[in-house]
Amino acid sequence: MKLSHLISSLVLSLGGLVAATPAHAIVASLNTNANSLAAAAAAGSTGFTINSVTLSGHSTSTGTFTNASNTYGIGSGIVLSTGNVLHYGDGANNSTGNSTNYGVSATAAQTATLSQIGGAADYFDVTELTINFTTTTGSVFFNTVFGSEEFPEYVGKFVDAFGLLIDGQNIAFVGGKPVNIDHPSMAAIAGTELDGVLCPGAANQCSPVQTFSLSGLDTSISHTLKFIIGDRGDSSLDTTVYISALGGTPPAEIPLPGTLALFGLGLLGLARARQQRA
Repeated sequence: MKLSHLISSLVLSLGGLVAATPAHAIVASLNTNANSLAAAAAAGSTGFTINSVTLSGHSTSTGTFTNASNTYGIGSGIVLSTGNVLHYGDGANNSTGNSTNYGVSATAAQTATLSQIGGAADYFDVTELTINFTTTTGSVFFNTVFGSEEFPEYVGKFVDAFGLLIDGQNIAFVGGKPVNIDHPSMAAIAGTELDGVLCPGAANQCSPVQTFSLSGLDTSISHTLKFIIGDRGDSSLDTTVYISALGGTPPAEIPLPGTLALFGLGLLGLARARQQRA
């Protein structure tokens, strides 16, 4: 059976599941206020106090989002990107090469951090949110969904990366591997414009939501949490992360509807031809 026929059959067999997922679940809004972004990420949290926040980004690379219909299974929060976050609400994947090129080189410090995650290279269009916090539980938790337009054509070539550093230590590892487009659990999961999403597990049951945490933190002092995302090699093709449920206690699990249906639609979208990068 040809791949196109196989994909079409899969999508048709999943029609009922797709129909059960309402449209316009993720609605993104631009927000470049560091304090507002941190507050939105930690909305409803307990055991966690924000002391100060700094942001390094671009005019459209940060925002908040709501998620009424639970696309990807992540709750409302903030979205950071190497491109325009308004392109990453939910809906059809209409472009296999979506890109906003700010053309801004990473600082030396940003390059050093991202090189540990995506490999030594030049980085561009970095967005970085740093939160100074205290915790009464000695722990910090948060949910993320990571995805990229670099997938699958530029795996191993333009390895866009995402880091979560607490007091300088990157804790963003899934299956022992850092979060970047080379991760073996990247998959074509429909739901937004993103071509690939980090989704460990069986193809029809994988989970796009990753919960990261670190325990054993000193409750008598403040700590630093840094979210950083960047394009490796050039400023083309966006990479994006959704962040929610930041706090000092574990986030509640949210059931994920229609993962199998989303996977099938993702494969269908990636079956289209893609314009090659110059």
